[in-house]
Amino acid sequence: MKTLFGLAAIAVFAFARPAPAKPAADLLLLNGRVYTFAWDEPGNDGTPAKNAPRTKEGFRPDAEAVAIRGGRIVFVGTARDAEAHRGAATRVLDLHGATVLPGLVDSHTHIAELGEAASRVDLVDVQTEEEAVARVAARARSVPKGQWIVGGGWDEGAWANHYPDLRLLSEKVPDHPVYLASLHGFAGWGNRLALERASITAETKAPEGGEIRKDANGKPTGILLNRAVPLLSSALPEPTEEQFKSYVLAGLRIMAKDGYVAVHEAGAGARHMRAFEALEAEGKLPVRVYAMLSAREGDLCRKVAGPRPRPDERPHAGDPGGEGVLRRGARFKGRAAA
Repeated sequence: MKTLFGLAAIAVFAFARPAPAKPAADLLLLNGRVYTFAWDEPGNDGTPAKNAPRTKEGFRPDAEAVAIRGGRIVFVGTARDAEAHRGAATRVLDLHGATVLPGLVDSHTHIAELGEAASRVDLVDVQTEEEAVARVAARARSVPKGQWIVGGGWDEGAWANHYPDLRLLSEKVPDHPVYLASLHGFAGWGNRLALERASITAETKAPEGGEIRKDANGKPTGILLNRAVPLLSSALPEPTEEQFKSYVLAGLRIMAKDGYVAVHEAGAGARHMRAFEALEAEGKLPVRVYAMLSAREGDLCRKVAGPRPRPDERPHAGDPGGEGVLRRGARFKGRAAA
């Protein structure tokens, strides 16, 4: 009996001990409207799954708290249960009812173009020539002399009866060639140095369907319309490798800031892949990238995909789906895109 009592006491003691404490989270998100999207897929007709958190009023959140540790989500549920993940060093963020969604994935991006657009002088909704020139002049103060300044967004339709010219733009920005695309792409505006770089003079003929606006003396005013626009825009130099990489990084950072965790880059060429791989090697790639390779670059596709199995062969172990995987980094998977 004494032995049995002793065993029983040990068992009671063992079950009475508190459960081991959970490792503390680095970050707790509390009091949010969290949609986990953990429910089943909707039907083919769009009918929500039976286990979807939805009432006749619409979808509702299915959690209110998130715990994150080591860059990974370790808990999603109620605020009360989330307290088990709170530690002395845990950062706690009260969301005050803000909405929380899983990371987004964009299925078709042009990242370099996005980053390049962000680097341009934004003239959307600018009402006057003076305001547009002031923005360009402000940018010029941070750009080395001789480098192009590119902007866009001025409304050629709204300004059709009072187009600007190169005089004020050349006066305020004399040391940088400037090209300013219009909002709808039917006009281009440049300063004197830009026209010189493009070799546009009083003798330059406009192509059919285009116009080089000229003053009373026959000299170009700095405005080109319709099919004449490429006479100026084609003078813009191709970005260097470093500039291109900076555009890619800027575009990816915009996506990350807006809540995206992965992008599918459409028509990626060799230059894109060099930028992606360099950023990955430097530890600067902020989101995952699925690269749809440009079929126009056959050498790139062959280099990335490697040898294809013959019809009578099974796909090789490293390429079970018949798609090429880049040798460096599991973050990249490529397929050809026209």
